[in-house]
Amino acid sequence: MKVNYHHKLIILLFFLAGTTAAKIQAQDSAAATTILSLRYFLPENKVPYIEVNTKKKTGRIFEPVKGVAVNVYFNETSERNLLGKITTASNGIGKVGIPASFKAAWDSATEVKFLAVSDSSKEQESLNSDVTIKKAILILDTALVDGVRNVTAQLKEKKGSEWIAVKEIEMKVGVKRLGGNLTVGDADTYTSDSTGLVSAAYMRDSLAGDEKGNLILVAKVEDNDAYGNLVVEKSVLWGKPTQADTHFWHRTLWSTGNRAPVWLIFIAFAIIAGVWSTIIYLVRQIIKIKKIGKEYERTATAIK
Repeated sequence: MKVNYHHKLIILLFFLAGTTAAKIQAQDSAAATTILSLRYFLPENKVPYIEVNTKKKTGRIFEPVKGVAVNVYFNETSERNLLGKITTASNGIGKVGIPASFKAAWDSATEVKFLAVSDSSKEQESLNSDVTIKKAILILDTALVDGVRNVTAQLKEKKGSEWIAVKEIEMKVGVKRLGGNLTVGDADTYTSDSTGLVSAAYMRDSLAGDEKGNLILVAKVEDNDAYGNLVVEKSVLWGKPTQADTHFWHRTLWSTGNRAPVWLIFIAFAIIAGVWSTIIYLVRQIIKIKKIGKEYERTATAIK
């Protein structure tokens, strides 16, 4: 009886292990499906564009899928509403802007839907995705409050023919630097108040600007479900003027001509003088030898 019990227990464990493995394999197979997503960008309140992203989950990470042909549409999937056809690059990303032919439709709209449909192939079925965006603009300004510099930002949504400030919107306010943006204050993000305004005290007075002291302020709304990604910049004279440190006119070892170190110039001229002195000395010695030879010949001839 004990043997039968152990046999049944082993069989049950093998059955559970097989079932678990099958479930994991099924999950991995489902996770390996290519994912198509859309993101909306509006830089400087000018020409918006759509970013298409194709990726596939491998293990616990997502890897980009390149070479996927995608059609992007404006409001509906029809030929006349085709914004463009793109093929994703090696990073799985492709971009398409809104052509000038859609300007009238874009200007009159308050909410726009973008749709993406990929081409089908033997390896991949057709994929589709969409994103609905409310038209908005981002405004960046500065103010002086009680002697303190403040950076203000405001997101305005289009309603009818008017632009209305939006409250409780999270955004980033920073200063543009070479390696990225540095926040103007201690907080990483700021949320607009009941009037739709974000105000951040500027606490980066020691930053170096260009040769005139100009800095570039940046305000961003990132991956908002309703408004997408917006960014706006503004140049301000709040930095310390900097001059590029150059040693071009200094005497250095790598300088040329009269900008070389004095001791190096002296050595060079000394070497040149020594070489030419040696050459002149040798030439004079050769001339003397010839003269002595001729005198010897004349003396020998006279003795004979």
